[in-house]
Formats: sequence, C-alpha cells, structure tokens
Amino acid sequence: MNRFFKFTIPALFLILVVLLSYGLIYNQFNNTLKSNYGYEILNFGGAGGSSSSQCGLVPSSISKTISSNEPWYCPINEEIFNDWQTYLPIAVIVLLIGLFVDIIIFGIGVALKNDRVRNIGVGELYETFASAIIIFLFLYICAVTFGLIPGVYVGNINPYATAFHLMLTTSNSVEKLYTGLFHTYAMDKFITSIEIKFYGSNLGDLDLNTYGQYIYGVAYTPLEIGFIEPASFIMSMLIDGTAILYSEYYLLVFFSVSAIPVFIIPGVIFRIIPPTRGLGGMMIALGIAFYLVFPTLFAAVYYFSSSSFLTQISVATLQAEQINSQGIASAKGFSSTSPAAENLSSIQSSMSSFWLLVLFYPALIIAVSYAFVQTIAQFISGSTYSSRRIRGFV
Repeated sequence: MNRFFKFTIPALFLILVVLLSYGLIYNQFNNTLKSNYGYEILNFGGAGGSSSSQCGLVPSSISKTISSNEPWYCPINEEIFNDWQTYLPIAVIVLLIGLFVDIIIFGIGVALKNDRVRNIGVGELYETFASAIIIFLFLYICAVTFGLIPGVYVGNINPYATAFHLMLTTSNSVEKLYTGLFHTYAMDKFITSIEIKFYGSNLGDLDLNTYGQYIYGVAYTPLEIGFIEPASFIMSMLIDGTAILYSEYYLLVFFSVSAIPVFIIPGVIFRIIPPTRGLGGMMIALGIAFYLVFPTLFAAVYYFSSSSFLTQISVATLQAEQINSQGIASAKGFSSTSPAAENLSSIQSSMSSFWLLVLFYPALIIAVSYAFVQTIAQFISGSTYSSRRIRGFV
C-alpha cells in the first residue's frame, strides 16, 4: 500500500500539472487566434461566435435548447464563464505554486525518510486537490440550480429573477396601498387639526364642554381614534417593511454580482495557501451561501406565498381607494361600524402576511444561510483534520 501511494500520488499530480499547463497554453493560444484573426479553435456559443449566442462551455446543441426554454440562463452562465476566464490564470498560478511546494515537501520527506515531513506534504496535496474539487462541485451545482438541467427538461426556473420579481412586485403593491391610505389620512388629519373656540362673557347657561368643543370632542375624536391613528400605524409599518425589503433586494444584487469574483475565486486562492486556508474556506462558504442558497430560498418563498399575499394586498389597495373615494364623507359621522372603519380593519388584518413576507421569511432565510455558511466553512476549512487522519494510511 505504501509503495502504491508513493508512486501514484506524484504521478497524479504530475498529470494534473501537465493538464493545467496545457489548459493555460490552449486558452492563451485560443485568445490570440480570436483577437488577431477572429477565429476560435472551439466555439461553443453557436454560429458566428457572437457573444449574445454564447453559453459558456455548454455545447451548442444544448445551448440552443436552453436558449429557447430559458433565455436568461446563457447570459448568467456566460458571465460565470467570463469571470473564471478572467481570474483563472491567477488561480492556476497559485495552484501550481502550491502543488510545486507540496511536491517539494513530499519529496524532501521521502528523501530524508521523515514520515512527519512526508505526511505534511501529502496532507497539503490533499488540500490542493480538495480546492479543485470544491470549485468543480460549485460550478456543477450552479449549472443544475440555475438552469442547465431545468432549461433542458423542466422549463423556466430562475431563482434570481423569481426573487427580484417577488421583491419588486411587493414593493410596487405596497406603494399603491400607501398612496391610497395617505390621501385620506392627510385630508382627515387636516380636518382634525381644526379647533373651534368660543370667546365671550355673556354666554349664560351655554355648556362649553358640549358646544364649544363639539366638533373636536364629539365628531372628530372617533375619527382620530378609529381611522387616523390606525392608518398612521399601518403606513409606518409599510414604510419600515419597504425599507427592509429594499435592503434585502440590494443585498441580493450585491451577492449576485460579487459572489464569484469577490468571494469564490479569491477564497479558492486563499484556501490553497496554508496560512490563509480558514479565511479561504469562509469566503467560499459565504459566496456559495449567498449565491445559491439565498436566492433559491427566496424563490421558494415566492412560489409558496406570493399569490395569496398579492391577492390580499390588491384587495387592501382597493379598500384604501374606496376610503379615498369617499373623501371628506369619511369624516362625517365616523364610527366603528362605518365602511371606512371596516375597510381599514380589513387592511390592518392583511399586515400579518406582509410582515411574514418581508421580515419573518427573510430572517429565516438569513438564519438558514448563516447555518449553511458555518457548516460549509467548517467542512472546507476543517478538511485539514480529515486529511491528517487519511495520512495515517499513506
């Protein structure tokens, strides 16, 4: 067994170095042909080689099917491919340096017959292989999740587009509801700000508590309590919920743009280097969690809850418009049984679904993403301990 590993592991790494070197030479040669002569050795994007028809490394026969079923997928895949094409030389150079150092450590351990040094070299070789496996696994999961398989067999599934659609549709619906409530609220708030005072010394038996404060005390106090204060509370909830929703939206936009070039690729580079392996594992885990888990869970929330919520918010908007259409009539004879109060009570009951959608579900999604980051980071960064146990068999 020891003789087998002594010969096969260096041979495998030598083959890997040759393949990576060939890939770099091939990529450079292909880019040179494309820039100088407008010709590529292999064109996976379809006829003509236009960037609009490219789909990364997906073969043209499959990319045509995907483009017809899911037009959004190929631009995403092409963007991922371009990001990796941009940063691949840096990652490969660091990988080759890491492999070179690991092989030297392993060779020194074998030459000196020092099992401790040899085991360190073998463990670092395992870690380098693990970094490469992590990247291929991540790209495979991206392909499966973002449409390579759904684009061919299922149909239109796009977690990012679905999550963005959920957020924008919710914010637009909330804006209409807020506008409908605000017009009536502003008018009634102005009416209740009017105060009538009686001045004089010869009013006789006139009860000022009854007549002097009649409009404010009898007619307007139910309006203040029954409509203005609840409407103000609902509008405050809508403003706070919309602010939270936009924060989640821009968080998703940030990670959709920066997850691969800022977190994944530098994380792989840092993971190859032994002193920064923990940092690299954390960056990879953050990138994977917020690039895959975060939008996918938002898409699941959309599929399960958006239809009922949008129906409720549409009904609430119609009720707010009905209150607004009554105008000043809503302030006359206002009571707990008036139509405006009933409509407002129905709008207030729909706020539970709104807060579930903009606060509870996103908080749950962030908690799941955080747990995923912790688990994956420990698995990726803690694979050193597993490699130490594996070294005992070498």
